[in-house]
Formats: sequence, C-alpha cells, structure tokens
Amino acid sequence: MQVKKGQIVEFDIENLAFGGAGIGRFDGRAVFVKETMPGDKVKVSLTKIKKQYMEAKLVEIVEASKDRVKPKCKYSSVCGGCQIQFMPYEKQIAHKQQNVIDCFERIGEIKNPPVKDIIPCDNHFYYRNKMEFSFGYDAEMKFTLGMHVPGRRFDILDLKECHLESELSCQIVNLVRAFMHAKKWRPFKYSNGKGFLKHLAIREGKRTDKILINLITSNDLPKDIEEGLNEFVDLIKDKVTSIYWTQVISKRGTPKRHEEKLLFGEKYLTEEMHLENGDQLSFDILPQAFFQVNTFQAEKLYQEVINLTTKKDHKIIFDLFCGTGTIGLFLAKHSEKVLGIEINESAVKAAKANAQKNNIFNIDFFNGDVAKVLEEIKELPSLVVVDPPRAGLTAKAIEQINNFNPKEVIYVSCNPSTLARDVKIFKEYGFKIQSVQPVDMFPHTFHIENVCLLAR
Repeated sequence: MQVKKGQIVEFDIENLAFGGAGIGRFDGRAVFVKETMPGDKVKVSLTKIKKQYMEAKLVEIVEASKDRVKPKCKYSSVCGGCQIQFMPYEKQIAHKQQNVIDCFERIGEIKNPPVKDIIPCDNHFYYRNKMEFSFGYDAEMKFTLGMHVPGRRFDILDLKECHLESELSCQIVNLVRAFMHAKKWRPFKYSNGKGFLKHLAIREGKRTDKILINLITSNDLPKDIEEGLNEFVDLIKDKVTSIYWTQVISKRGTPKRHEEKLLFGEKYLTEEMHLENGDQLSFDILPQAFFQVNTFQAEKLYQEVINLTTKKDHKIIFDLFCGTGTIGLFLAKHSEKVLGIEINESAVKAAKANAQKNNIFNIDFFNGDVAKVLEEIKELPSLVVVDPPRAGLTAKAIEQINNFNPKEVIYVSCNPSTLARDVKIFKEYGFKIQSVQPVDMFPHTFHIENVCLLAR
C-alpha cells in the first residue's frame, strides 16, 4: 500500500519523543504526532513522509489515555507555552528522564548511562520569573497581546490568563492590553515594518518580590507618545518597582540597536539565590540581561554543581559560556580562582557588577569567543565548567578543554541530544562519564536541564 500525504490513518501512541511529540507506528515506520501521549488511540493526517519516519497532524483522539488530565489553562491546546499540560506531572518527569537515558544510549553510545533520578519542580505552575508577551493581531485582525500561535508566525493568541509566571503578571497584561487598545497605538507589523508596539516583558524577583516591566517598541512613535507614556506609568506603577521603555531602532544598512529609558522606579530588578548549603548571592538584573527563568529550580541546579565541585580540592576553575556569572560566582566561594568566559559583552558587564555587589574578588571575566579566549589563557584548571547554548560545544572547544588537561569537566546542558553527542567526543580524550543529574526546570514542557560530571 502506498502511503500519501494527507492520508487519514489510525493507530496507538506508544511513546513520547524529545520535543514532546507522541510516537506511534504505521506502515512499519515511527509517526510523530504533537498533542498526544502514550495510551492515546488517535486518528491523524499524514503531513511528512520519509523512508525512516513520518509526521502527522492530530485529527481526533479516538480513545484518550487513562492517564490524561484536564489542563489547568484553557489555552493549553492552542498556545505553545505548555506543550504537555494534559499529562500528569509524574508522567512528564518519567518521560523526561527516559529521554535523557535514550539520548545517552542512542547518540552517546553509552550502555546503562549513570542517570540519576530527576529532581522535580516543587511548583508546577507560576514558576517563571520572566515572560515576554507580544502585541499583534489574531487571524481576524483584532488587536491582541499574548503568545505566538504555534506554526503561525504573525498570529498572536490573545491571552487573558497564563499560569506560568504569576497571577499578578496576568493582571498587568490585561491592564496593558486594555490601555493600549484604548490609546489606538498600533502593533508593529513585521511584514511592512510599520507600527509601534512590539512586546511587553515582565520580570519578577521570586525571592525579593520586585517586578520590572519593559515596554518594547519600534521607533515609529505615535503623536501622543509623551502623554501616553505618562498615563501608562500611572496605570501600573503601584503594582511594580521598575518600568522601562525600550525602543528597537532598525534602519537598513545599520546594526539594530536598543535604547532603554527608565520611566519609573529602580534601575535594576534585584533577585537573590539561596542554596541549600547556605551560599547566598544577590543579583542586579537589567531588562535585557539573561537570568535563569526558574529561580528556585536554578538554585537546585547550581547546588548540584557545587556538590560536585566540593568533592575535590579545585584551586583554579574555568567557567565557560558563563553568561552573567551566576554559576561562577557560586564556584568562587569554593576555589582559589575562577575564570569566566562569555561572548556577550553586556552579560560580562553584568557579571563583573554582580561580583562587586557580592564582594567576590577571586573571579575574572573575559569577553569574547570561548575558543579564541582559551588560546590566550595560561592558567591550568583542575576543573572546567561549561554551560553552552542548545547547540552544545564545537569539536574544537572540546579539544581545547582537553589541552588544559583538567581532572574533571562539569557539563550543564539544556539539550540532552547535544550533551550526549559531546560526551561521546570527550570519551575519545579519556574522560569517563561519572553521573548525569536531570533537573526539571520547566514543567509542562519537554525541556530538561542536566548536570553531567566527566572525569579521568
């Protein structure tokens, strides 16, 4: 029988792929179907047909899995924020754990990898400390403020509720939407480069109760901009500690730049992190700065790094892809010297400022590409900590790390596929995998963080 695109077929979902899609089988091939879970009997329309696998769009759940639950959020089936909210939390983390094991066995070619039990998230909802909502239009060209509709680049889902950040953040979103709609300020349209409103970012200090609002716009300014911004500040200033306005200025032939203006309140959002061992740090966060978006789970993640670090006496530690220095600053409390390297210049400035704020002076930060900066460093670390982007490390970076001859490498990863791939390369240099600790940072999504220890 010849299989065709658009063909309607029926089968059982047997497993869950990394990425959140359910996996069934038809015509001897795996079929990936979003919005499904193991135990579902589904009717689907085939959308992509390859020799080894197929993809399909869900048409109907013929028989739901006995494990399915009713999502807390009414938008869960149409919003991309929570891909697997229909799955009980204990099932979510079980599948995430198995995905990590599968990646190490399949990609890393490691039999029985030493993957520990996942560290769950205590708060399944309202755990994020940052959300960015987009202004735009829905499919009927009505004014919206919310999240992008999955698979639709320009359509914005008008969210009246969201259970990811806090109930207060939803109140602010609804207030701002009503205000901007009444002002008749136009959302920016990427198709023609016209319009004013782009995004509304809300950052919260989960340990400090600080709230920073950032209104992000183009420089296509409305005529009543000054009066309108004053009204905007008056609208929400009793709910927040800082209000910023950021213009994104983009002209053909010139680099895009951001102009930030503090409209109200404190210059920084201050957040704290408290580890179980008693270590505490305070961070000043500017609107564009990166910071782990789940404060309480980040504390557990960093505690795992510190637990591994303190098992040995490490005098010099490299912290590669260090961002704003959060891991490195904790490491500095347990070593003689830390060297952090980060390509983002503003992140390095923030890292240096946070080191000074916390009176930590045995850490140096270098701005530049990790591979290039490593060529100029003479110190020899006994431990290298890496926390790269989702794409993982390059083969050259792994070779350079090996050339420093560290005793151990702690690899913090948000992508088990690239982590397993890179561990396979580290093995060629004599490193052996000691442990992998998954940490669930993002409930109701397929994302999973890991802390991996390599030693020789």
